[in-house]
Amino acid sequence: MSALRLPTWTALLLLTACSMVGTTRAVVYYRRAHKYLAARDYDRAIAYYDTTIAAFSRPLASEVFTDRGEAYFFKGMYERAIADFDTALAILGEEERALADRGETYRRLRQYSKAIPDYGRALALSPKLTWARYGRAQAWQAVDSLQRAIADLDTVLMQWKGRPDISKERRLLVARLRR
Repeated sequence: MSALRLPTWTALLLLTACSMVGTTRAVVYYRRAHKYLAARDYDRAIAYYDTTIAAFSRPLASEVFTDRGEAYFFKGMYERAIADFDTALAILGEEERALADRGETYRRLRQYSKAIPDYGRALALSPKLTWARYGRAQAWQAVDSLQRAIADLDTVLMQWKGRPDISKERRLLVARLRR
């Protein structure tokens, strides 16, 4: 998963989406939820994201759904995480973070045929999402597409220099491919 952040544009979008009283409350709840997510208190984070979403007449901020999806992911509630990532994508369309997070969730569920396209679309939007490329490499390995996994690992190694664990993983894949 990507590093947690609280984007200012989301708060501004929330301000324009609701009345000032509801918006102020929603922004406060969103910030609290984000702090709990960063602190790995996923139950409280989910509760505050739920309150944030309920404060809107219509949910406009896909970031809220993506963040709550991450909280569900970290709790191991993968189906709920996927539902939130789907909602975020329905609101905003193609968005690299929600796509990559959904791809990671599918990979954890061993649904590689769904994970690989999500990773691919996320990487098409943002090629420097190295963690997503690494996740896709692992998915490629799982479906025995070793050449594609090695190609992704080569790119990962260029971006994450000095990672002996990934270098070793690549060497093992090359040896497996030569058999």
